[in-house]
Amino acid sequence: MKVTAKKLLATSIIATLATPVVADITIEEVVVSARKRSENLQEVPIAVSAFTEGTIQSAGIERPADFISLMPNVTIVDTANVGDTQVNIRGIVSTRDAESTFAYVVDGVLATNPNSFNEELLDVRQIEVLKGPQGALYGRNAVSGAILVTTNEPENEFEGKVKVGAGNNGTKSASAVVSGALVDDVLLGRLSISQKETDGHYSNVFRGGQGAVDYLEDTTIRGRLIWNASDDVKVDLRAGNSEVEGGAINFNAVFAIPQFETFFNSSYYADVNGHDFIFANNVPGINEQETNEFSIKTDWDRDGVDVSLVVSYSDLEEFLLSDGTSASFYAYDGTDSCLADRDTLNNMPVGFGGAGRADLFGDYFAPFGVNPGTVGEGVYGPYTPTSCDGYQYQERNQTDTSVELRFTSDEDSELRWIAGLYMAEIERDVVVAYGQDTGNGFLLQPYVPADGPNPTDLMFDDTFDTSVKAVFGQLEFDLNDTMELAFAARYDREERDVDNNVPYATGSGNNANSSGFINPAFTADNDSIPSRSATYSQFQPKVTWSWAASDDINVYASWGVGFRSGGFNSIGSEALIDFWYGDTCPFFLPTCGDPGIAVDAQLNVKDEYAKEVSTSYELGAKMQFMDNRLRVNAAVFDTTVDDSQFFEFFAGPFGLMRVVTTIDELNIRGFEADFNAVVTENFSLFGGVGFIDSEIKQNINRPLSVGNEAPQAPDRTYNLGAEFDTEVATGINLVARLDWQYIGETWFHTMQGEESPTVWNLFYGPGNSQNFSKAKRDAYNTLNARLSLSGEQWDVTLWGKNITDEEYLEEVIQAPEFGGSFIHPGARDSYGVDFSYRF
Repeated sequence: MKVTAKKLLATSIIATLATPVVADITIEEVVVSARKRSENLQEVPIAVSAFTEGTIQSAGIERPADFISLMPNVTIVDTANVGDTQVNIRGIVSTRDAESTFAYVVDGVLATNPNSFNEELLDVRQIEVLKGPQGALYGRNAVSGAILVTTNEPENEFEGKVKVGAGNNGTKSASAVVSGALVDDVLLGRLSISQKETDGHYSNVFRGGQGAVDYLEDTTIRGRLIWNASDDVKVDLRAGNSEVEGGAINFNAVFAIPQFETFFNSSYYADVNGHDFIFANNVPGINEQETNEFSIKTDWDRDGVDVSLVVSYSDLEEFLLSDGTSASFYAYDGTDSCLADRDTLNNMPVGFGGAGRADLFGDYFAPFGVNPGTVGEGVYGPYTPTSCDGYQYQERNQTDTSVELRFTSDEDSELRWIAGLYMAEIERDVVVAYGQDTGNGFLLQPYVPADGPNPTDLMFDDTFDTSVKAVFGQLEFDLNDTMELAFAARYDREERDVDNNVPYATGSGNNANSSGFINPAFTADNDSIPSRSATYSQFQPKVTWSWAASDDINVYASWGVGFRSGGFNSIGSEALIDFWYGDTCPFFLPTCGDPGIAVDAQLNVKDEYAKEVSTSYELGAKMQFMDNRLRVNAAVFDTTVDDSQFFEFFAGPFGLMRVVTTIDELNIRGFEADFNAVVTENFSLFGGVGFIDSEIKQNINRPLSVGNEAPQAPDRTYNLGAEFDTEVATGINLVARLDWQYIGETWFHTMQGEESPTVWNLFYGPGNSQNFSKAKRDAYNTLNARLSLSGEQWDVTLWGKNITDEEYLEEVIQAPEFGGSFIHPGARDSYGVDFSYRF
């Protein structure tokens, strides 16, 4: 009989666990607040991954990606700019330019801005990740789950901690925490400060390899005051400021047009996974953010009921500047700056009279070919060292205020219940501007007139106002000594308005592809763009049954509905896409002159997108074995999503366009399991597996995609870790930890090999269709390692991330009508040392 290594390992673990010498060792009890009350993790009828303070320290969890890598069926993409993250929980992914799909709650306060999630996890005590719809208790848009972060509370005793660190890629960090009583037992305070910077993993070859591409600088300050106003009233005040600067739009382009391969070479129909990255921007990407947050949470303990009132405010101001994409369409080909750059920065071989700058573009016509002198020749790439591709400027500013009033029964009540009200006012300004790079610098503002240094040629600038009102509640009661039934519900109503801020103006006149006005909704007869409004509402019930089958086994089943509000794309999006990619001519004018006639992509992009509603079923079990030295939790789930919101990226002669569309019906099924085992007094193992089987059932926007997999949902995820903890000298402990993660093959678009028309039909005639069969991200795995020595007041830690230096793609943004993908590389190996001192 053949015995595999996996079977041997499993047999060894079970045998060791059964050894009488370690029979008195158990896994520590983890208390979570998943249902707004303190409960044992193994008794909560929700799939929850919890990370205690000990795990946070030993695993080196400092940002969200660090704990997401430790769970099955949860992944993250962090590429375009700081805060622009897409988190996938059980196949449902948060969408760029739309609301999040999960609730992010810090110390009981719901974060309203999706960008606030990707922040420094400073002075954190516990993290809980809840899977499945959680809107009834955790707020709007909790379609896929909720992530709860609990920071350390100040106490009477004065304490503090300082930490410094350094690593490769110019990485430096410093943080400090002080905490104690301002008035004993009455007023307690805690202050945390963190500063980090890194040059990143990639450099700009146009700047001699000195210009950092994916750099990051983060300074965060957070304060917390606890006022025990009386024995029954507690007031929790939190405030924070964060200033972040980093790289932006660090992408390369890969073509996916089989017909181009026939006439040119294989570089025009390439596998995205085999790409050699070159960053050679003459407009180095920069992203700056400043976030201010403030909240007050008041808890009043009354007889039989606890009353909580939460008031929060946050303000985010953000902009980014980077290179553009329009060089391939000769938008600025005839300008003096473009001609001068092409004369000196071309990759035509020297033997043919060129500059031979293969270092900036790669080999000649593989796939980009930049010639000197002649207008309208060559295949230029996006994000190049020349001014021919223009620039892009974006803003994402948001201010929001929210109020939540919640009533909670006592935990020991026979009938346990929660009821509450929620209101929020959100104002979001979104700017996407595209214009000419004259070589004279950039004004960092949405609109630059024609006589400015970087005149605007395409602009979207809208203010989105949202008013949210919701009621929610949950009722739990025991059916008998071992069974419980819970009913939860939430009703959301969101009123949305959008106003256009684009001035009625023409562009620079230098963009050969411009229709004249800087927004396509303007015409000679229409100098204004009307405001729009819509209301979205949804009732979201959830039913949960749980059964304590034995002292060590708990089984649960649930059914629930999730909701994510619809919204608006920037005004003019529909008109722009129709003009370039759609056959919008009336039947009596079959050749009206729109370039979209030659493409006729038959898209269904609208300036408004529908609300997303999901229905999810789940069956799970939480089990303990071997005297609580082995825990295994598992669940199966089935989710149907109606109007799943999906981010689409369009690149073409106009520049670029970001919109949200919907997939009419999407089905996601899956299984996941995780385990935690105490093997010996010093050694523990932990890990998980996740499988996703998804299918697009209906998609009016792209009918050819029906039958394909859900975008950005890897078919499988694995994680496995081990930790060894021992005393090596009196009062000195050694902790060694390894964490391995595997992410399966991943599609990033609904189109997964089906051919559809591209804008190149406009230039070269019909038949130039895209095919994304080579645009699927390969599976990859990473390995992190940490080695710590700890004394009573100090710690020294050597750490490494992706220590095998695995090369992989972080994201593939496909633009079907462009005929290619914009790809971003993953982080390479990093390592360093940290020292901390407690007092």
